[in-house]
Amino acid sequence: MNHLNDKMLRTGGPLVLWAAGTVFFNLNTLVAAPVSRWRFITYGIFTLYLSWFTIRQLVIQAQRRYAGLEHTRQRIIWLTVLSVPVTGLLVLVRLLLTQYYVFANKQEPDLGDPLFMIGIGLFYATIIGAIYEARYFFRQWLIEKRASEELRRTKLEMQLRSLKEQVQPHFLFNSLNTLQALVKANENPKAVRFIGELAQVYRYLLQSNEQPLITLDEELTFTHAYLGLLTTRFETGLHVDIAVDPACRICRLPPLTLQLLVENAVKHNVVSASRPLTIRIHSDGWARLVVENNLQRRPRSDVASAQKGLLAISQKYRLLGQPEIEIQEDEQAFIVTVPLVN
Repeated sequence: MNHLNDKMLRTGGPLVLWAAGTVFFNLNTLVAAPVSRWRFITYGIFTLYLSWFTIRQLVIQAQRRYAGLEHTRQRIIWLTVLSVPVTGLLVLVRLLLTQYYVFANKQEPDLGDPLFMIGIGLFYATIIGAIYEARYFFRQWLIEKRASEELRRTKLEMQLRSLKEQVQPHFLFNSLNTLQALVKANENPKAVRFIGELAQVYRYLLQSNEQPLITLDEELTFTHAYLGLLTTRFETGLHVDIAVDPACRICRLPPLTLQLLVENAVKHNVVSASRPLTIRIHSDGWARLVVENNLQRRPRSDVASAQKGLLAISQKYRLLGQPEIEIQEDEQAFIVTVPLVN
């Protein structure tokens, strides 16, 4: 809202509004010419420019304070409440200008009805505010419409890409079940558990593509299965601590957010029994989730590659119109904070 791009509007708008207002409200005064016409015209145009730029500043402050379509009602109420005293002040200025400029040569100037002038001032304020609010509303509607279309297109592309990667998923699940039965017959509980967790992870991957947001409770259930796969691989080299407020579990977030963050931590850090990697997942108040890990980067860790997963998460939040994720890094820890949608 720092730039309204209204140069033509603020230049020509007051002139058009003054002409229309003069025709409807002050035509008799202009025709009867109780005073110099050029004084009347310059006075009227100047005061209307003053009103225009004053109301324009109110509009700018309102749009900064209550930005977005979701705050349209608060923005209009704020404008309406402040427009009344501001209009009263503008009318006082108009009365003073009338006395000392327009009727400077008359001993008993006809200042007009103050209530009528306040009504005219409120009319002008309403027109000016409505013009700027309509421009802002339409522009924000276009922005949200484009964002919605981009989100829809991105979702369709993700689903198409997912479909391309799904080579007969039912066949895969049947094969996993058969493999699990064979391993169970040979009494290898560790392998049985691994296959079960793999099937659960794959099932979640297929289902999560169908919706842009998923509850934190469902995401954590999937994350437990995914962590089971990692624990089977790294054993004592990986420690995971999950401490999430139960009240936050009904909140939502883009699917696979936690999986990407955990995968990012494991992929780019040393994970071993001698140098265990500790990942902590916890809630930070009602509306945020924090994933942090101790920093022990691999010697050849590709930092640019690490940013791809974070960029994917950030893009999902941006397309959904949610706040940005926060990334913090120091010598000891890497911390990512993601918003939760209530």
